[in-house]
Amino acid sequence: MKLSLITKIVLVLLVAAIIIVPPVILPNATFTGADNQGSNAITSIDPNYKPWFESLFNPGDMEKNLFHFQQALGIGGLIACFVYLNKKSKKPSKIDESN
Repeated sequence: MKLSLITKIVLVLLVAAIIIVPPVILPNATFTGADNQGSNAITSIDPNYKPWFESLFNPGDMEKNLFHFQQALGIGGLIACFVYLNKKSKKPSKIDESN
């Protein structure tokens, strides 16, 4: 399947819009994970709730760095797929001309 140049440009602009638009529209929004939302829901139901156990270690800034590493791996994988598909589409196809 060969994509035209216009289709490629539209797809790149769509991905850029998905990345750029949310922070522009909601500049003061806090994008927290499910862990924070769950603990906030529990404390809103029962303010005296005490957790059953504590975490064995506190990852601190390491957690943020691991998420950034995961994001970089995902972006690298997407780029590798796009490069592969782009090179695959430029290869000349072998047509059986024995007829």
